Amino acid sequence: MQSKLILIIISIAMLPLSSFKNSPEHQKMVIEKKRDSISQGGPKGLIGKWVMDGDHNTYIELRSDGTIIEKSLGEPLKRYWLLKDSKLCLKANSIEGGTEMCLEYLLREDMLVITMNEMRLHYARAKE
Repeated sequence: MQSKLILIIISIAMLPLSSFKNSPEHQKMVIEKKRDSISQGGPKGLIGKWVMDGDHNTYIELRSDGTIIEKSLGEPLKRYWLLKDSKLCLKANSIEGGTEMCLEYLLREDMLVITMNEMRLHYARAKE
């Protein structure tokens, strides 16, 4: 009888704690934390439009929602981006096979250098 009473008291005491975990404020905080780490991909300094040095028709636009618009030849391509192990990873959509390519990058204020196949690509932040 006494063990049932202790079990009931513990259950009642746990109820407020479990409701706090599922509160709208807690859920919003968890969702925002996930969005920041996945969608944003990393430093806010990467977000923006970057134009290739010497070729103003070639650019990448890293968006805060985790998408990237790449434009070089032809129509712009929409892909996804995030940071993994200090590398900038670009992922094609499922129609394009969903392949992922992770590249080394160096960010210095308004300059972004991406290394691809031992070739360094220099980009400057667009002044739009």
